[in-house]
Amino acid sequence: MPPAVAADTPTYTVVPQPAARDLSVYKIHPAIDGTVIGVAALGAIFPLIYENKIIKKNCPCDSGEVNRIDRPVIQYHSPVARTAGDITVALAVALPPLLDGMDLGFKNQAFIEDFVVYGEVLAVDSAVSNAFRYTTQRPRPDAYKLSPIPSQPGGFASFYSGHTASTFAALSAASMTYNLRYGPHVWPWLVTAGVGLGEGATRILSGRHFYTDVAAGMAAGTAFGTLIP
Repeated sequence: MPPAVAADTPTYTVVPQPAARDLSVYKIHPAIDGTVIGVAALGAIFPLIYENKIIKKNCPCDSGEVNRIDRPVIQYHSPVARTAGDITVALAVALPPLLDGMDLGFKNQAFIEDFVVYGEVLAVDSAVSNAFRYTTQRPRPDAYKLSPIPSQPGGFASFYSGHTASTFAALSAASMTYNLRYGPHVWPWLVTAGVGLGEGATRILSGRHFYTDVAAGMAAGTAFGTLIP
């Protein structure tokens, strides 16, 4: 017979604890992802270092050569819009990993995986953007009204908008990661669209890019920010 239990002896029930949720949504292959990031980073930096040798200034520019859709942008030249655009793209790139790290913990493996994918998105986006800009060498809108012609080679790297592409790429990647981890949510995509369109507007109003430059940047940034994740 089992021993008698005293009436005042406490009894305990063991409640099984739920297993910790795995927050990882990506599987990183260091050799593959590291190579992609490294090659893309070189592709992004190389044109900037040698832009004086790559860019061939082809002005004075004739506004009659600009298509009718883009031609009205030549009249825009807002320093305020340019500053706003620089601030917006900086925040769009910097805030997603910061908020992700605050959510998961900066030492969490899931955050490290997110950060690798995020870096891969931005590296590829920048490399492809620079490849287009330094190959097409399209004069910026303000090159048609500045006198003398722009002295910096960057004045002939209009197509397509790197600022706009980077904004959409960064926020699309963040939206993809959030939805993969927490399920379908519309609000991250609404933020992406709102901030991205605002960035595109600043690039137009500042006279730095044409409508078609911004549209192409939107498409490219969104593609990299969704397909790579």
